[in-house]
Amino acid sequence: MTGKKKKAWTKQDALLCIPEKNTGVEELFLDGGDLVLSFPVTYKPFFMRLRRFLRSDPKSTFRRKIQLDRLGADVWSLLDGKRDVKTVIREFAGRHGLDNKEAEISVTHFLRSLGQKGLIRIRER
Repeated sequence: MTGKKKKAWTKQDALLCIPEKNTGVEELFLDGGDLVLSFPVTYKPFFMRLRRFLRSDPKSTFRRKIQLDRLGADVWSLLDGKRDVKTVIREFAGRHGLDNKEAEISVTHFLRSLGQKGLIRIRER
């Protein structure tokens, strides 16, 4: 088996990556600053077979919703496809009076969660 091994990212490499919103995500802003994100999710194969067996709607996807508080909505608003993670952290820290380390931990955890749900992708510079 031939092929190149992927180089492990360093922390600095990760901070220079650019988070981009998934284009399939719909945004609904609520009073009070919260934000509801609606996004498509594909049924797992087991549930597709069960749906066919029960003669349910044959759609292979459904929409899931997640509600972000004001802080989450603020991070989401900073994801413009141009700012790198480091810049998002710095701007978030400045807006909320946090030190960079505290903001780094919170924002990177939040971005990881968004990525696992398929709401964002991370692009290398």
